Amino acid sequence: MAQIRVRPNGRIQFDLSLYGRRFREGTKMLATPKNLNQAKATLKQMNAEIDLGTFQYRDYFPGSKKIALFESLQRERHPDRQYPFFDVYAQEWFDRQKAKWKSSYQSTVRNTLDRYLIPQFGNCLISEISLSQVEFYRETLMQEVDPKGEKKLSSRRINGILWPLVAILSLAADELEFRYPLRRYKALREERADSHPMTLLEVNQFLAAVTPEWRDYFVVRFWTGMRSCEVHGLVWDNIDFNHRLIRIRQNWVNGEACAVKTPKSRRELRMCDTLFDVFSRLKNRADKHAEYVFTHQGIPLDTHFVSKKLWFPTLLKAGLRKRRPYETRHTAAVLHIAAHENPLYISQMLGHSDTKLLFNVYAPYVANASRLDGLAFSQMMNEGPIENRV
Repeated sequence: MAQIRVRPNGRIQFDLSLYGRRFREGTKMLATPKNLNQAKATLKQMNAEIDLGTFQYRDYFPGSKKIALFESLQRERHPDRQYPFFDVYAQEWFDRQKAKWKSSYQSTVRNTLDRYLIPQFGNCLISEISLSQVEFYRETLMQEVDPKGEKKLSSRRINGILWPLVAILSLAADELEFRYPLRRYKALREERADSHPMTLLEVNQFLAAVTPEWRDYFVVRFWTGMRSCEVHGLVWDNIDFNHRLIRIRQNWVNGEACAVKTPKSRRELRMCDTLFDVFSRLKNRADKHAEYVFTHQGIPLDTHFVSKKLWFPTLLKAGLRKRRPYETRHTAAVLHIAAHENPLYISQMLGHSDTKLLFNVYAPYVANASRLDGLAFSQMMNEGPIENRV
């Protein structure tokens, strides 16, 4: 059972007796009549859950160091349970699946489990997790805001957080033979992220403002549209001066080299004169034993270093609006379309599987570049009857 006490400093304390152990949790609330009434309402709910056997320590004291002790005592009372707890099965699932994933994705899933799913569902028997629990938790994530009052997590991020939970419950239900609880679960509709490519004038402003040491690095990004991980993973062995080719063969992610994102990402980019001059200069300045093209303090570039030390300071210096470093990729796509390059060539350059993404995402930014505004049709129709043309 639980009780309320008032400490000598005048603050309210909860005093609980659970599984033969005493748990005390202080609060920052002073023992005013209003706070005491609020604490009594919480106490009534806690005691009701304790009587029903549904009380979870972390629901009331999420930051407490005593959560682990409570949950270990709780589990000792159920040694004959038929199904495992979520945290145990989730760890087994991760160990079984991680060999299929790149190390960067392993880190992402591991962080999702440790930061979100295990704290929320870890002490639940895996067979008892319900659709309502998952939907209530999702609603909690949707309501989180940052210090500026803006939504903290996008729908895409929330779907990413809950995907491992869906996969774990699906596998567990099949293997342990219980009713899968998320048959009616539907992922959130994801908003398409807006892109903010630069104009040619803005690219020139940026290149004029960037530190000379890093100008060639950004020329490569604006001219090729390579992803950050691709340009950071470039090695000199994959720069073919004889055939003027840049071979994309690996990524650099979280401090290690790994395979490219998709089969289409493994590609060759042709070097125009500008790029050939850039790589020639870089090669002449590089140490003869250097492996990677772009480095800082002897190691391949890190995306956080580029963002904080190079990209955003240069945007500020150039008087340009704030946007992600990834916009160099969008900018390259838009400017190639504006230059009337072959769409198949642009898609191949970007490592897309087809031209659909190219036209759906980038073409609207380029007036008249891709004949998507109806102007060509209008001009044709205004030339007069077809039978009168030569």
